[in-house]
Amino acid sequence: MSTKENKSGLWDNDMVKSALKSMSPADIERYQKIGESMYKDLNFETSCIENKNNMPPFMVDALAYIEESLNSGLHPSMLSDDDKNILNEAYGKIWYKKWGYVEGDLTDIVTIEKK
Repeated sequence: MSTKENKSGLWDNDMVKSALKSMSPADIERYQKIGESMYKDLNFETSCIENKNNMPPFMVDALAYIEESLNSGLHPSMLSDDDKNILNEAYGKIWYKKWGYVEGDLTDIVTIEKK
């Protein structure tokens, strides 16, 4: 193994260069736009997304759908791990309290709405 330091970055390697050569200019532009829309609103200076205002648009859309589901009566135990992660990013680790649930409701039906 060489002691020479590898100076190539994540996007500066043979595999990426080969992929770029095989793509049309329209494909490259399309992938650039996708990347920009995913990361344009993220602040990489901080270690995490502080609230939903800093989320990329696709996550804000997913968050709105998840919130509507919870507001319509979906129990948190029925959410996917991805859904729960989005709620964690938007509201913090105790997001479930916003809808009147307890931590146990994340995996089982513990809290049932009284009528």
